[in-house]
Amino acid sequence: MKLLIVEDDKELCSVLSKGLGKYEYICEVAFNGEEGLYCIETNVYDAVILDINLPKIDGITLCKTIREKLIDIPIIMLTARTDTDDKILGLDSGADDYLGKPFELKELSARLRVLIRRNYNKASNIVKIGDLLINTEEKTAKVKDEIIELTTREYDILELLSYSYPNVISAEKIIEHVWRSDTNEFTNVIRVHIANLRRKLKQQNGEELIETIKGRGYKICLK
Repeated sequence: MKLLIVEDDKELCSVLSKGLGKYEYICEVAFNGEEGLYCIETNVYDAVILDINLPKIDGITLCKTIREKLIDIPIIMLTARTDTDDKILGLDSGADDYLGKPFELKELSARLRVLIRRNYNKASNIVKIGDLLINTEEKTAKVKDEIIELTTREYDILELLSYSYPNVISAEKIIEHVWRSDTNEFTNVIRVHIANLRRKLKQQNGEELIETIKGRGYKICLK
């Protein structure tokens, strides 16, 4: 899943990007509120990590602006403030969760999983569709209890398709979620990944689990 980190501390941004990268998140960064708003309005993210104390547009104002624009994206606020009133202010401004500094990366990752899962209307880290079982915490996929060896990119695409089931996902949306915004990928690259993913899943199941909807994109299908 792709995240936006809006934080003016560049060293912390670097630590968060590298640390969350180990949990298979793709991270982009913005160092002030204006830049953060521009990124959110022009790109697709699965969640935003937002600091309260930001230059140009502070985190509270930015959060309110995002909600006023009806942008439905999970937001977790980071701040050194621990006062209850500050927490209430952050949550009332539209944040979904609140985490005080300092914090453990594994806790931040767990909270992000919950928020993203909730945004896709999933109640568990386990997504089961027919014989396909995906563990979004362990980043594993099984078909009929057999583990499928996937590359990071293949897993990311499969996770997105499973979260969106039974809806169709366009190639453009896959690029937006799975690749960085500054990556110039072509749709044939998506086709290659889908073909490999389809082949690996079929080896265990004997059936096509990913369907191509001409002119629209891809979806997980059940026969």
